[in-house]
Amino acid sequence: MRAVRDILAEGMRRERLGLVRPLWHDWDDDSRDEVRRRADHLIRILSDAGVHLVQTGAPIPVAQPTSPTIVANQIYAQPDTMREVRAEAGKFSVVAVQGGVDTVEQTFSLNDVMLNAGLVLTGDPAAKTIKDLGKQLAAATEIYRLNAATVGGGK
Repeated sequence: MRAVRDILAEGMRRERLGLVRPLWHDWDDDSRDEVRRRADHLIRILSDAGVHLVQTGAPIPVAQPTSPTIVANQIYAQPDTMREVRAEAGKFSVVAVQGGVDTVEQTFSLNDVMLNAGLVLTGDPAAKTIKDLGKQLAAATEIYRLNAATVGGGK
């Protein structure tokens, strides 16, 4: 079993930075040490407050989703139309569903979203040319909020 401090350190890094490369298991030991020291500090703080972290066993594997739909919302002022974010073929799609008919509005990877978000943040005029960029960024927010990044390939 992995050490509690490593599990905590990986969780702290992921909470702060998101699921970024290099992934924890790809990182060399020396690079992980700074985050481990932060985890040790947090463990001491918790201990001072009477809280102790105890590993109770191996992690339970995450169940495979039974549906490709990550989130679904009714489209404003269109009671018969839903907009869904789905994981499909290693990517994500924004899909409008009206009367049981699916219309894929866009498909993207999380790498695409990160590049496009960078365009927005830097004020690059190219961001204004990307069709439905707001939907893409909103979909990515939901994907991360619901911890579904790995469902669509994580990229």
